[in-house]
Amino acid sequence: MKDNFDHYAWNQKRHLAEGLNDRIGKIEIIYTEPGQGRRLYAVKIDDSVGKRIDKVYQDDANAILRYLGIEGELPRSLGFDDDKLLDSIVKQLQDMGIEADWCDCMDIS
Repeated sequence: MKDNFDHYAWNQKRHLAEGLNDRIGKIEIIYTEPGQGRRLYAVKIDDSVGKRIDKVYQDDANAILRYLGIEGELPRSLGFDDDKLLDSIVKQLQDMGIEADWCDCMDIS
């Protein structure tokens, strides 16, 4: 049986993720208010001294989460039980030493 595991690619991804993790100090996941559809507004990424690294949206945010090895993806809009998913994502980020939080507090009116 042939081994399909690419050790080089795995090691490269692990080292890159560690470098990215070292730069990220905080991730804030922001959805619109419940009366405004609870849609993903933005994901703000800051370094450890509070300087903004980037402000990204769903596709890029989910790519970063995958890159960091986080299980779960950010939904476009929040539905039933998605609060638990976001709590899990935040917990995984916090376990990596990244300050993280989410809210459905953005008023876009």
